Amino acid sequence: MTDEIARSRAALIPKGYLRAAVNLANIALVGVDPATGKFEGVSVELARDLSKRLGCRVEFVTYPSAAKILEKVDHDEWDVAFLAADPAREDRLLFSPAYALIEGTLVVREGSPYRSFADIDSDGVKICVTRNAAYDLYLARRLAHAKIVHASTPAEALDLFVNGNHDASAGIKQALERFIGEHEGFRVLLEPFLIIRQTIAVSRSHPAAGLLVLEFVEDALQHGFSENVVREAQSNGITLRK
Repeated sequence: MTDEIARSRAALIPKGYLRAAVNLANIALVGVDPATGKFEGVSVELARDLSKRLGCRVEFVTYPSAAKILEKVDHDEWDVAFLAADPAREDRLLFSPAYALIEGTLVVREGSPYRSFADIDSDGVKICVTRNAAYDLYLARRLAHAKIVHASTPAEALDLFVNGNHDASAGIKQALERFIGEHEGFRVLLEPFLIIRQTIAVSRSHPAAGLLVLEFVEDALQHGFSENVVREAQSNGITLRK
């Protein structure tokens, strides 16, 4: 191991093992097996692959939302975070190339007239959104007429939508499809308003660590993801980048 690689490795895993921050609200990429309590999902398997590459163990640090992960960027709670890339986050984070693409869309009431993002961006419309989620940052830039009503987590956003005088709730496709499978009287808009680029991020204050993560993802994109990552992607309807 060269001195440069050793320094980069020390910058990435100062504790000697990998602390991977995961957002439990992003059920498309992270889950917990109810029978075993074991973490599973595309992001989880990628974290395990990265730890193997580094020759260390991985410890998962869980958060209820992306916003909570971002709050801890400078608190030394995690080394890498599985987050969506967004320009509004670039002042604090360095992002790897995207390893997966997921859809951001909207759930509405079955009888509502809304069929597209253009329909719903109208005066008087209220959309429940998880604060600082990738789709929140995007909607804040794109909505011209509709108003955002913030919640702390995706579950709270859906609760606000169901029980309040609101017109829609934004979220990732898999989570909203699960919601309508458990609740009658709702539907998910067919066309996504955002394709979310999922990445591995590190603090902007650790550029050497960012280089190792970038090389790891680029190698996976060039030579293919591990069988475990591919299996999790297929079972959760995730599109891996090539």
